[in-house]
Amino acid sequence: MKNFTLTVFFFLSFVFSAAAQQTPSTPALDQASSNLTRVMMQNMGLNEDEYIKLKALNQERLSKATEADKLYADDQEQRDVRLREIEDEFEVKLFNMLNTRQVTAYAEFKQKPEANYLAIVQQLKASPKK
Repeated sequence: MKNFTLTVFFFLSFVFSAAAQQTPSTPALDQASSNLTRVMMQNMGLNEDEYIKLKALNQERLSKATEADKLYADDQEQRDVRLREIEDEFEVKLFNMLNTRQVTAYAEFKQKPEANYLAIVQQLKASPKK
C-alpha cells in the first residue's frame, strides 16, 4: 500500500509539473511562431525533427517575451534586460541542437528584418485576443 501511495504521488507530481511548464498560447502566438520557424527552417536548412524542436523553442521565446513586455511595460530598462535574457536562453538551447553550418546560417539569418522577434512581440501585443 505504501509503494502504491508513493507511486501515485510521484505520478501526480510529474503530471502537474509538466502541465505547469507549458507556456500559455494564443492563436496569434501559434501563428507567429509557425511563421518565424518556417522562415528559419528555410534559411538554416533544418530537417523535420529540428523544425519541431525549433518551433517549440520559438513558441516559448515569444510567449516569455510577450509576458515580459506586459510585465515591464512601465520600466523600459528592466524590460530590455529581461528580453535579452530570454534571447540568450533561446540561443543556448538553439545552439545545442544545431550543427556548425546551421549556427553560421542562423547568424546570417539574424541580420535579416524577419528575424527581429521583438517586432513580432509588438505585433502580438497589438493583435486582438481571441
